[in-house]
Order: sequence, then C-alpha cells, then structure tokens
Amino acid sequence: MGKLLACLLCIPGIAQAGEISASSVTLADGVYSIAVDARIDAPPDTVQRRITDYDHLSSINHSIKESRIVQTFGPDRHRVHSVIKACVLFFCRRVTQVQDIVQYGKRRVEASILPELSDFRYGRAVWQLEADGPDTLMHFTAQLQPSFWVPPLIGPWLFENKIVSELQESATTIEADWRGQDAP
Repeated sequence: MGKLLACLLCIPGIAQAGEISASSVTLADGVYSIAVDARIDAPPDTVQRRITDYDHLSSINHSIKESRIVQTFGPDRHRVHSVIKACVLFFCRRVTQVQDIVQYGKRRVEASILPELSDFRYGRAVWQLEADGPDTLMHFTAQLQPSFWVPPLIGPWLFENKIVSELQESATTIEADWRGQDAP
C-alpha cells in the first residue's frame, strides 16, 4: 500500500501541495546530513519572503513555538532565536537554536548555528530557491550535530521524517497563503 501511494504521488497532477520530490538523511560521526528537494506552488519571491520573515516563522509551521530577530547586522544579515517543539513517535524535544542567517539575493539563504546559545554542537543550513515556471524548486541541505540524546538506531529516520513533514507543512502553508492573499 505504501509503495502504491508513493507511486501515485509521483504522477503529475496527483501530487499533493508542497511536493517533496527527494529526501535523505545520513549520520556520520554524530552529524546528521540532510537534503530535501521540494516543489512549492508559489513564486520564489513569495517563498523567500515567507522563509525570511524571522519574527513570524510560527505562522508557516506549528512546530516553531517562537522565532525572533535578536540582532541585525545589515539588511540581509540577522541573528535569529527560535524554539521548536519536535515530536516523532515517543521522542519529543523542545529545541532552542540561535542562528546567524545571511540572505544572498532572493534565491539563497544560509544559516549557521551558534552552539554556545543552542541545543546543537554544530549546525549549518542552506535554502536554494529556483523558479520553475510559476512554481519554486527548493533545495534544502543541512548538517546538524545535536547536543542532546537522539535514539541511535532510529535517529536518521527520526530526523528525515520530522524535517520532511515540517518542510511539507511550511510549503503547504506558503502555497495556501499565496493563493489566498498574494495570487494575482
């Protein structure tokens, strides 16, 4: 049944909003490497504006309990504090992260976690946005080394499941907002 659903999601016109086309998570030396490709039914400018609205990130994803700019270094450089509640199966964790985020034009966003202020020993993430007709292709990569315990046998699965579901929710929310408010 699961394979049938996966096949149906790949058929054009049947795929759901915020389509995740590929995802992977690997674990090496305590660092999770994550890659997710998604198609978002909204223009890149809209997607970029929503993912960089740092004081309102909770409006695109219910797991983000708070987010705010704590320091501005320039129009495209900010320090952002966020608290995320992540639950997968029996494993729940409230995670704090403080990141220095840089926007490179309207198509690339890079974030580096400050370990001394976060629940991670190391973290770096990149969002790359590309126009594809009226849609946006988003390529997200991250490397994360949590400072908290993650069940070792299911850690990569937990990270992939949670990150994919969170990106799916954010993409779906951005699409719905664009159709309802920003659509021409």
